[in-house]
Amino acid sequence: MSSQSPHLSRAQKRFLKKIASFFYITVTVVIVTVFLRDWSQVLTIDSSPRTRQLRSVKIYTELELITPRTLPGEEKKVAPTQTTEKPVSVTIDPSFPISTADVPTNEDEFPAEHKTTLTTKATCNQHYFLLILVSSAPAYFERRRAIRQTWAADSAIKTRWKTVFLLGQSRDKNHSELLLREEAFYGDIIRADYYEHYWNQTLKIEMGFEWAARYCSFTFLLKADDDVFINPPAVIAVLNRTTTPKQKLYMGYVYRNPVVQRKGKWLLRQEEYNGTHYPDFCAGPGYILSLDVVHSFVSIFGSIPKFKFDDVYVGMLAAKIGIHAIHDRGFRTPPYLSTTCVLYDNTLVRHGAVGQCLLDLFKKAMPSFS
Repeated sequence: MSSQSPHLSRAQKRFLKKIASFFYITVTVVIVTVFLRDWSQVLTIDSSPRTRQLRSVKIYTELELITPRTLPGEEKKVAPTQTTEKPVSVTIDPSFPISTADVPTNEDEFPAEHKTTLTTKATCNQHYFLLILVSSAPAYFERRRAIRQTWAADSAIKTRWKTVFLLGQSRDKNHSELLLREEAFYGDIIRADYYEHYWNQTLKIEMGFEWAARYCSFTFLLKADDDVFINPPAVIAVLNRTTTPKQKLYMGYVYRNPVVQRKGKWLLRQEEYNGTHYPDFCAGPGYILSLDVVHSFVSIFGSIPKFKFDDVYVGMLAAKIGIHAIHDRGFRTPPYLSTTCVLYDNTLVRHGAVGQCLLDLFKKAMPSFS
């Protein structure tokens, strides 16, 4: 039996060609529209770096602390479980002198009681050129694990940097138990006696700085978040430059004379903050302080009210003691970044690096770690 191919009329062929052309045009328009939308966002970000919004400018007025447990034989001390600070004006005193002459140099010279919510008393077993404090949250076990497996540890015979994680307390019983195991296994977690909340980052900054000043010997401190990639060898190389100050150093991605927002999502009322501008400050995902600055910050804790925006708070501390922030392009930490996971030659700290992006950046930077 002979088979015959189906025969299409000329009209049917023209109809099929029209359908194919319509489909091709539709797909092309969609692709071009998506491409132009993405690139318009990138161009808008790159062309107006000074119009970036701050992550927050409100004051978190309720700080809930945990009542410390009393050990057998110790006198029970009454401690409030909740404190409320009224919004007040912040007075900046740039003439405050910074001096290391009266700064305690070891744990024995500090007051017996901690000034902050710090509970950890573990000490560093050696001097580190660079101490890295990573602000983390109890639930982010995977982020901490990824950091430990990539840039956190120094494989050199003479260890140059040390990484620790700053954590408060969790209301989740399962998280609390896992944190105790994690802390016992790795020994790199610094704890505080307050419940975690995103707007309690100022408490975390204070307790981390106090632990560093009281219990660790270091030359420079790098404060970072747990969603960043850090290239410690590159950071150390920059700090070793003759042009880099060894004292009075406060360096990162600097916001110059940022305006206080009085309307919109991140408004701040006049009674909460009576200035029109914040002092210069480094973006929170990563910045560097020299040893003397850390000690000076700890010495003035309490002189400035707790502020909801933690990196603005650090800028206030710096202004109080007359320290000027230094901008470095290696800190790629603004709140808006390209979604592309790119490692530039001068990258010191890169914000928005978690999961596979963190692993990819570490692989690209591997030669500098050897």
